Amino acid sequence: MQYRLYSTLREGREYSKQWPAKAELNSLFIENKVILLTSIAGRFLPLLAIVCAVVQYFYLGKAFLPQILAMMLFVAALPLQGWYWLGVRAATPLPPSIASWYLQIRQKMQQQGISMAPIKQPGRYKDLAILLQQAYQQLDRAFVRQWF
Repeated sequence: MQYRLYSTLREGREYSKQWPAKAELNSLFIENKVILLTSIAGRFLPLLAIVCAVVQYFYLGKAFLPQILAMMLFVAALPLQGWYWLGVRAATPLPPSIASWYLQIRQKMQQQGISMAPIKQPGRYKDLAILLQQAYQQLDRAFVRQWF
């Protein structure tokens, strides 16, 4: 049995790897910022939580151990919040304006001769990430600049 929280966190991690980290997308989507901050937090906050807990334990003693552990768990769990947000965002359907943009880019890519899998469901942000990644990898810069 797979838990919903775990699968959402896993989807968020996968989505962060699929999203193209391009400067042109910064003004359109918040994903680049969330992915960057989540990756930095995932690298440094667990160590920072341990260091802060040791310093607090040294200065405050055993009497504050429950508060120290709560703070440590909160700081160490901050990257999970980013992955959770990304997991929820990946499954969110595209708003109509972005969905039409998604379909236009998809149609132009098909006209360029790139084979695309048929659309099974309404577009999600995860589908947009895959499409943009494919567009950046397979199309020339002039085509990409036209859309961004």
